[in-house]
Amino acid sequence: MQNQADSETHYKEILSTWEKAMKSGLIGGRPFSASTMWVYKHYVEWFLEQYQDISVQNLKKAMLDIDATHFAKRFKLYQALNCFAKYLQDEGHPLADYLEQAKRYKQKRHLPPQKTTVSEPDIEAMIQKADTPLDKTLLILLSATGLRVSEAVGLKIKDINLEDRVLVVRLAKWGKTRRVGISDRLLDILEAYIKVRKPQHEEDVLFLDKKGKPITRFGIRERLEKLGRKAGVKVTPHALRRAFVTINANKGRPLPMLQIACGHSCITTTRSYCMTSEEETIQAMKSWD
Repeated sequence: MQNQADSETHYKEILSTWEKAMKSGLIGGRPFSASTMWVYKHYVEWFLEQYQDISVQNLKKAMLDIDATHFAKRFKLYQALNCFAKYLQDEGHPLADYLEQAKRYKQKRHLPPQKTTVSEPDIEAMIQKADTPLDKTLLILLSATGLRVSEAVGLKIKDINLEDRVLVVRLAKWGKTRRVGISDRLLDILEAYIKVRKPQHEEDVLFLDKKGKPITRFGIRERLEKLGRKAGVKVTPHALRRAFVTINANKGRPLPMLQIACGHSCITTTRSYCMTSEEETIQAMKSWD
């Protein structure tokens, strides 16, 4: 029988091959996004560090260690462990009846999801507080295109065609590539940022931190939250993605176009991003004939 240290080492040796299987599409039939792979690996590594062995008893302990109000954390942990367990079984590693027993602990949402967005005045207030070209470019890019933060960190200079005003998103969800348009304001800020950004190489990642290294998703989140605190606005990268849909839908831009811009496979998802308030609806209805 394996001792605890051997069991932990045994699992960790398999993590890299599991990640390759997710990336290549061997699990589920299509490649996982870089963001999903990072999240799954993060939760499995945390679980193994805390509990060393994959079992239903340890799953229960982990769920109890996460507050019941944190549905997303519990659900992501459950999904990550299930994905890893299925891979282990496919590779011939015995897990008894873990997958079957774990089903009873699949989390169900019992509270409404806490979705956040920001208004157009909020975005303008943050832009005024942005005191670096990088901060201002990130803020305008995310709010003007609806890009996911994982897509923004993967952008390269060669992906931006300033002449045709088109931006190519190559590291989109499920490995898809799409193109989005560049507005006048975004065009101006991108031109200004690229001029001052160093080093100047066509193949380089677009967004670099102050050390000249590619910025991370967490680096973007921290910068936005800092800007938000300066402007008195609660903001996240995903809140800007929802804001892109909400603001443009309120201006009458067609949902099918917003769906394409966001890279959603289903327009229902795009519709769920639209967070038009009751008050906004009331005011708009006053002018309806």
